[in-house]
Amino acid sequence: MFRMLSYQHGYHAGNPADIHKHLTLVTVSEYLLKKPAGIHFYDTHAGKGLYSLQDSQAQKRQEYLAGVQQLVQLRENLPADPWSFFFTQLDALHGGKVTPENLQYYPGSPHWVSALRRTQDQHTVFELHPGEHQQLAELHPNHTGYVVHGDGLSGVVNMLPPRLPRLQVLIDPAYEVASEYTDVASTVEAILKKCRHAVVMVWYPLLAAEKHHELCERLTHALDAPLLQSEWIYKEKPEGWGMYGSGMLVVNPPWVLQQQLTAALQPLAEQLGQPVEHRMLRYNAE
Repeated sequence: MFRMLSYQHGYHAGNPADIHKHLTLVTVSEYLLKKPAGIHFYDTHAGKGLYSLQDSQAQKRQEYLAGVQQLVQLRENLPADPWSFFFTQLDALHGGKVTPENLQYYPGSPHWVSALRRTQDQHTVFELHPGEHQQLAELHPNHTGYVVHGDGLSGVVNMLPPRLPRLQVLIDPAYEVASEYTDVASTVEAILKKCRHAVVMVWYPLLAAEKHHELCERLTHALDAPLLQSEWIYKEKPEGWGMYGSGMLVVNPPWVLQQQLTAALQPLAEQLGQPVEHRMLRYNAE
């Protein structure tokens, strides 16, 4: 499996796709953590874990302006659950109540899981890019978990099954190489062969080329497990290159996830005043 080493998430940190991905991650994690049995959390493409929105990468594209900055601005108009945990974490990173004026940081997926996990849980994160891995490894373990320098797709499969009774996996590559859609599908299938009970979340971009359809269709037909699809379209579809929305596939989702994500994202989509919609599709669900 070939991996790009050029991608750095700092250019996109805190954008609407990050909000969608991390809202799903937090919502699923909180549900699973209601039971006392330990969970092994895996993150296949961890990035550097914490992003400064004032550095040159974030400022070049300023994608966070349509994402986390809008989220903070609309804070009082959003339902308490699950946004309360989001804002608790953002407030903590900023030393007090975060506002659009003092917003400086956005946490990556390792931070969100580390803030939730308990002493009986384990957390393994992968990052292949050497620069991103170094910054990730330098963070306090409370922000990262156990950091592995390597390919997360093959890495997570090689580490299964885990010692703990439950398993949650987040897969969110850059999809800069067309073969990554196939690689992701193969990885999900391999995970489910080793651990049928695994809860697997796959993020994918909504691009004009619509390559995500291959991934969704393959997993829909290949997996003998409930599969929930969440897509948030947050701007007009471009004629050529560009991302217009965010997608999440959740294998073995909590039964309340569709309702929870709809309740959380619809008010945000409406408040943004953009041509957005949020829709859910459930495949192979009982």
